[in-house]
Amino acid sequence: MRDFNSRRLLFDTNVLLDAVCKERPQSAEACEVLHRCNGGGDLGLAAVGSLKDAYYVLQRQYGEAQARRSVEWLRELLVIVPMGAEECELSLGCGEPDFEDGLIRACAELNCVDVILTRDADAYKRSKVRAMTCAEYLETFG
Repeated sequence: MRDFNSRRLLFDTNVLLDAVCKERPQSAEACEVLHRCNGGGDLGLAAVGSLKDAYYVLQRQYGEAQARRSVEWLRELLVIVPMGAEECELSLGCGEPDFEDGLIRACAELNCVDVILTRDADAYKRSKVRAMTCAEYLETFG
């Protein structure tokens, strides 16, 4: 049975990067939301494709070892949801201009997510799932 006081939050790639890169402008907010998911009642999720993309960016910026540590840390804190043919089909047919955003949207919709956490909420205007920044989330639900 689902606890209706908690929310299911899907972390977009840019928010995952914010959480592990302290120099990014919204790092503190991303870390605060992660903290709330880890014992604070909300359930944090990340698409496996977002971890792949975050790893790619982190590896290029910080090197292999740091990228692996960061992805392992995120994997320990979040529920990792798969992406497959159904997400691809939904993404291609959803009308989103960006395929990657369409994949995140499909993943959110198929996994009964309440909020997509992103720095690009405009990318999900057509989604059935509400999208907001971490700062907006904290202001709304904090």
